[in-house]
Amino acid sequence: MEVDDYLDETEVQTRMSQVLHSFAIFDLHKLNWDAKFEDLGIDSLESTALLTSVEHEFHTVFEDRIFENFTTLN
Repeated sequence: MEVDDYLDETEVQTRMSQVLHSFAIFDLHKLNWDAKFEDLGIDSLESTALLTSVEHEFHTVFEDRIFENFTTLN
């Protein structure tokens, strides 16, 4: 069996939805992935916690510049 070096888009979306669901501040049925965090009522502490949760979910570490430019879920 060959192992791919990437995740299927559907798997990424599912896992991202699980992370967002754990925060209990998003209505996943109405979520606009392109909306800015301030428009969603998300402050900088919550956005940092969200990005850290994504890191844990996908077993990765983002560079600092990602944290600085993280303004939407998309």
